[in-house]
Amino acid sequence: MQVEANRTRNNKILAIEDDPEVLALYKTYLQKRGYEVLSAVGAVEGMSLLQMHPDTRLILLDLNLPGMSGEEWIAWYLQQGRQTPVVVASGKGDILTITKGNNMTAALTKPFHMEELQELIEVLLADDWHEQVSVDKKTH
Repeated sequence: MQVEANRTRNNKILAIEDDPEVLALYKTYLQKRGYEVLSAVGAVEGMSLLQMHPDTRLILLDLNLPGMSGEEWIAWYLQQGRQTPVVVASGKGDILTITKGNNMTAALTKPFHMEELQELIEVLLADDWHEQVSVDKKTH
């Protein structure tokens, strides 16, 4: 039953990445695993796609975007009051500082293996993901 429920559930992911090769890799890898992938090459396009697809389940965000930084995008996103998890993927050293302080973002430092991304997505798309990532906040 659980497997069938996962297959019929919406697994729409929005990937915001300005490098077309990385974006193509995300799309190919994730589509082969049953995810529907929306792609945006910039922050503004990502905002537009998210507004057109409010059923998006996860956002994959690069920090180095033209026109608006990933940090600015996250600030905009948090103001929207959405509950969709964001995976921030970047080679920048301050990635953990950027994602710290809210439970809507997770950090993935580039370069990473696609399997690491897959594992993180599976955790974040689980029904109880808030509890999984917030456990230490509740017990300490």
